[in-house]
Formats: sequence, structure tokens, C-alpha cells
Amino acid sequence: MDLTNMIENTYAEVVEIYRHLHRHPELSEQEIETANYICRTLDAHNIPYQRDIAGHGIAALIEGNGSGCIGIRADIDALAITETTGVPYASVNPGVMHACGHDMHIAILLGTGMVLNEIKDQLTGSVKLIFQPAEETTGGAHQMIEAGVLQQPAVSAMIGLHVDPAFETGSIVLRRGVMNAAVNDFTMEIKGKQCHGAQPERGIDPIVVAADMIMTLQTIATRFTAATNPVVVSIGSIQGGTGCNIIPGEVIMQGTLRAVSNETLDSIKNRVEQIAAGTTATYGASAQFEWMETPFPPLINDDGVIDIVEKAADDIGFAVHHMPETSMGADDFAFFTEAVPGAYFNLGCAPKGATLSPLHNGNFIGDEKALCAGMEIELQTVLALMEKNSKRI
Repeated sequence: MDLTNMIENTYAEVVEIYRHLHRHPELSEQEIETANYICRTLDAHNIPYQRDIAGHGIAALIEGNGSGCIGIRADIDALAITETTGVPYASVNPGVMHACGHDMHIAILLGTGMVLNEIKDQLTGSVKLIFQPAEETTGGAHQMIEAGVLQQPAVSAMIGLHVDPAFETGSIVLRRGVMNAAVNDFTMEIKGKQCHGAQPERGIDPIVVAADMIMTLQTIATRFTAATNPVVVSIGSIQGGTGCNIIPGEVIMQGTLRAVSNETLDSIKNRVEQIAAGTTATYGASAQFEWMETPFPPLINDDGVIDIVEKAADDIGFAVHHMPETSMGADDFAFFTEAVPGAYFNLGCAPKGATLSPLHNGNFIGDEKALCAGMEIELQTVLALMEKNSKRI
């Protein structure tokens, strides 16, 4: 089969898909039109699917000959960021943008599905295309798994990719073992007692409590955790007060915890709660927490699947880079690698010699040639996984 020619034949349509999606981004849990567009595209290519899984999720199935099923995931939500790229296909939804490249992920997976559907009679197994909502917020991967997306047929291995503007098109970035950190986000409400700013002794100042607590929380990483065990405790939002001469009655803080194991994540969560209890008691205040309903586990790549991805990249002439250390960023693809052997990797999307804006930036725009590169690595990896499964049988 001439995959290169088939990819080239789909390229124009895949670019059109990408530009449409980039122009019409939708936030997490609001991906209604995105899902509709994906379904229309699948219909146009006679690819059967199930929709409305765990919200706006979609699972399409390409049935080949033989047993076994490989899963490929693309996340579909956008971010609350105003686009500043100035491209002709820039977002038409004010304050919403595909600044994390999920539009590229969707287009790549749809293109991969088109090619696989053309050669399904030659496949020695089936492929499930998983279009997942809410990656940026609640963790749509977990919800889709709970809804049974890895069953009927049972998925034996998963792959997924994420575009990376720090590397050139035609390259991938791999990490063996723990690739991304576990995460648990929180909202903390500190309750004090409102009073006049000129008479602080008559109230309980939650701003002072918050300031003290923030500084103490930093000791979790520096004094309560070994230097060889990376953790992150970050406060990203503080809200409280209405005027310069009014001590407020409450302060709301939002933060995130990151660790490379579930055990460490649980440990630092307990330490945060202990520090909050101790600090608020000192001032006569109180604290109430709201934690993530389902914390993300660490994303742990399977060595066997990573080996296949790396060999596929070598076979098609891609440059292969290896992450020197675990990223403290998180991705809910971790739920898939927790459920079945899987591999997640980064796909270079910068034109040769160019410097792109980073992800989660209003000026980020990827190289459209990376769409072909993504299809090529997904196709080669899936075929190699099928070959391995057929030999095992």
C-alpha cells in the first residue's frame, strides 16, 4: 500500500478541516458544533461512529480483518484565549481559540481515519478513533472510559499525540516511563470577618491569612518533599475585597498540585490541608476546599508501545528526540495509559528554521505540513501494532 500517496491525496481536505476547526473553536464541555462537524466528516467518508459519549465525545470504528483493536485519541476542546495570529482562518468566536493545537489533532485523526478506511480490507485488526471532549478541564478521557469507550471491541493499545511548536515538522518527542505529572487542582475559600480597614482588630483579615498561607505552602516542595521527588504547588488565582478601606469577609484562592506519582500527590494534598487548617486556626479564620472530582494520574508510557512508535518514526525518516525529564504539565490521556498499554508523544509543528509562539498563547499557529506528518506517524504506528498483535496470536 502506498501510504505516502494516500496521505497526499487527503491533504487538501485535511487542511480544510483544520482551518474550519480553527475558525470555530469551542470551550470544554461546549463542543457541540465541533462534534457535529466531526460527525459530518465521518458520514462523508462512510465511517460508522457513536456520538454523545460522556458529553460531546465520539468514537468511530474502522473494522478490519482479524481480532484486536487499536485506539487513537484526539482532544477537541479549545481555550478561553483571544487569538492574535491574524491568519485568514482566525477564530470567529470572541475570546476562544485553539491555542493548544487540538484543531490539528482532530484534523490529523480524521485524515488518519480516511486512509485507514480506504485500506480496511487489508488491516489485520480494527481501529477506534476517539474524539475526546473536555481535556482542558474535567478530564473527558476518564468520563469516556467510564462510559465504555475502550470496549466493544476491547481496545488493546492506545496512542495519542500533541503538537509541539518547540520542534520542527518531521520530528517527534518521546519519553519512556512517566511523561507527564499527576495533577489535583483546588479552590479554597478562606472565611474571615469583615470590618473597617481602619479597625482591623475588630475583624479577621482573610487577606493576611491567604498571604501567610501562600508562603507556607511553598515549603511543601522545599522542606516536606525530597529534592529528588519533584512536586509543584502553585496558586494561580486570588480574589477578595471590594475597597481599599474594607477588610473582606472571605478570600477565594485557586491552585494546582503536581507530582510524578499518585502517592506523592495524595501526600502533598494532605499537607496542603494541614497547612490551611493550622494557618487559619492561628488567625481565627477557617478554610473550605473543593478538589478536582477526579485527579489526573501520572501519564506513564508503555515501553513496548513507545518502542513501536520510535521504530515507526525511524522507518519514515523522522527525527526522534527524547525528553530528558518528566514534564510537570498534565494531560488526561493518562487515564488511557492507566487503562491499557499506550504511548503519548509530541509532534513537531514548527516550519524549518522558524520560531513559533508557545502553546496557550494567542499567537500560536502550527505548520500545516505537520498535519501530514501526524497522519504518517499515526498510520505507521497503528500498522506496526497490528503486525505485533497478529504475530502474538
